[in-house]
Amino acid sequence: MTEKHSPHLDDDDKEILQLIQSDAKMSMKEISEQVGKGISTVHSRIKQMEADGAIRGYTALVNPDAVNRAVLGFILITVRYRAPGEKRVLSQRQFCQDIAKHPFVMGVHVLSGEYDVILKVRTSSIREMNGFIVDFLREIPAVDKTLTMFVMDTYKDSLRIEQIR
Repeated sequence: MTEKHSPHLDDDDKEILQLIQSDAKMSMKEISEQVGKGISTVHSRIKQMEADGAIRGYTALVNPDAVNRAVLGFILITVRYRAPGEKRVLSQRQFCQDIAKHPFVMGVHVLSGEYDVILKVRTSSIREMNGFIVDFLREIPAVDKTLTMFVMDTYKDSLRIEQIR
């Protein structure tokens, strides 16, 4: 994953980002009125933040229940760097890039500590989650061991970064 340089954001940029995060469908006119800047200024600032990587994209937040993906699990993984019988070293980066392509996987994060990677996974059922773990994940040579935790209830699940500084 390549990251662009960290852009310098002034207070107007940060205010624009806060507004876009709260409603990405907000019109340029509405944003410009709220920040007290002209539409063309707001438009050019947004385009610059997109080019700089401060804004990585726009997306709809879909209710998992509406698309039959109500089961949420976090799977901790210990990576095996040498598969039995193989001389080559397995790549943790390649493993993460490959696993990120699976349609059930919503997040892949490299960790410090006892486990190497954590996955955020959504499926339609416990049975489907079990199939993902047993029939797919544990068949990958780089996977040494897993620990799965199911979410029982959610009080906050956000992509929004609060109090941008």
